[in-house]
Amino acid sequence: MSRKVKEMVSLAGVTYRIVRVATGSYSVVRIRDDQEVGSFNTAPELGIEARLVEPALLREVARLAIHTAKTSYVGFRVPMPSPEVASAMRRPSSTPPPLPAT
Repeated sequence: MSRKVKEMVSLAGVTYRIVRVATGSYSVVRIRDDQEVGSFNTAPELGIEARLVEPALLREVARLAIHTAKTSYVGFRVPMPSPEVASAMRRPSSTPPPLPAT
């Protein structure tokens, strides 16, 4: 598979180019100095390999690229919260406002 620029993502004022190097594998290039700062895989789960940046930063760049649809979906598994956590995350419903009198 040929390398294909997928898009750009910006995090903390720094822009990164996301380049697909294989199915589910991406290279991350920092734009300001054109340096490859690491890579990540999306399948079967998120895996990162940081080179010139902290792993936590590369993980955030990868997550941002995935969540903003800059990467192709290849069976990436997002862990689902437990039922207790999911119910706590739900917003309470409210009753609709009353209809105006006619």
